[in-house]
Amino acid sequence: MPKGFNKWTLLQQEDYFTKKLQELYDIEQEIRNVLAKIRGGNKMEFKEIERPDEIILKDL
Repeated sequence: MPKGFNKWTLLQQEDYFTKKLQELYDIEQEIRNVLAKIRGGNKMEFKEIERPDEIILKDL
């Protein structure tokens, strides 16, 4: 949780979680698109910085 989270208003906390949820939906959609391409027979190559799991791990 971000620093001072417990002092935020309910609206601020809701906004924070809504943004986080949208980020997760965006990541899920990106993964689904890549998976569809792979299942379609296209080989995917990623640079280290472009891997969605790397971005998540770096944010932690």
